[in-house]
Amino acid sequence: MWYLYLSIITFNTIAILTKKTLQPVVYYASIFWGLFTAELVDRWTDKWNLYGFFEPKVIDWQTTLIILGIYPAATVLLINWYPYERTRKAKIAYVLAWSIFSTAFEYSFYLAGYEHFHGGWKLWHSAICYPFLYEVLFIQVWFVRRLIKKGIVQQDKESRSPL
Repeated sequence: MWYLYLSIITFNTIAILTKKTLQPVVYYASIFWGLFTAELVDRWTDKWNLYGFFEPKVIDWQTTLIILGIYPAATVLLINWYPYERTRKAKIAYVLAWSIFSTAFEYSFYLAGYEHFHGGWKLWHSAICYPFLYEVLFIQVWFVRRLIKKGIVQQDKESRSPL
């Protein structure tokens, strides 16, 4: 369990100390979007008996530590360091780098006995899924930022209205 605790401390320390580049509501929405997506995916993979943490089809305190201790901090880091204003090539490289890191990290959890694969699931399935899931997360960030901008424009129009 030491590896789990060390991972939680490391991810959260880096997330807390990292200079934030986005508005707080973007992090908030992204964390909850990520938790929702993880829960949705985990329910389907449980249904098909593909993979899981610790005990199959059981939510326990160790799994809760992973979900609440690592996922939010990783989401903050992922969206905070994304090269929003860079080239498409830089964005693709960023997503691929995080996908490789995530796959390696997941493999380390498998080796530590925290995660199990069965029902035909292989690590390379995760490696293929990560870029897609990260792109969906960045689309969600784009959407939240657009809503914020639209709200600011709407407020500005209302404040200039003579009524």
